Amino acid sequence: MTEDIPAGSPDDLGSPSVQNQGHVASEHRHELAERLIRRLDVKDNNAIFEMISVKAYFGGILIAILVLFYWIFIFSADDNIDTGVSILRSLSFPDVAVAVLVLGLLSALFRYYSRELGHLFPSLVSGAMIIVCGFYAVEPLVYGFVTNELEAQTALWRSARLGVLWGGVTYCAHYLVDAFLLYWLKQFCANHDIDIYPGEESDVHELQASD
Repeated sequence: MTEDIPAGSPDDLGSPSVQNQGHVASEHRHELAERLIRRLDVKDNNAIFEMISVKAYFGGILIAILVLFYWIFIFSADDNIDTGVSILRSLSFPDVAVAVLVLGLLSALFRYYSRELGHLFPSLVSGAMIIVCGFYAVEPLVYGFVTNELEAQTALWRSARLGVLWGGVTYCAHYLVDAFLLYWLKQFCANHDIDIYPGEESDVHELQASD
């Protein structure tokens, strides 16, 4: 009699279906690496280290600037937090600023993540978050020009600060995502003995495995 082999046994690891799945996954990772090399204009393997450092450096600078901006111009400002309370979850102006920071950062991260990996759901979430951020940024203007709850100057100043925070976190996310992707590319090339070199007849960069 022959014994049945469980579906999850080690003998299945060498089956064609498992091998094909591993081959497809490896092809997808190589395609991602090639896209990153072209989009980020990676010259060679050594350039990745400098690019990671630069991207992370400017990302850290932007994070510090945004934190200081929030502390000086929003948290420590003389705004009357009892006026202009948002109709979304009844958030005060400082809380709205925090929401714009968080939602703006997550929206940008999801959008860049979806762009690189081709996933649908992160883009849907990113789009919804952008609408919420836009609502929070425009809402003070509505209070200032449509109602009597805020003065027009105060409304403009609030929307301007929210716009700066929103734009800042979006720009910061660009550096953070690029730094993370470059770090992944460095690890991928090291694990697979891949050399990056410029093409001889064009500026398109290619991947060449040492094996």
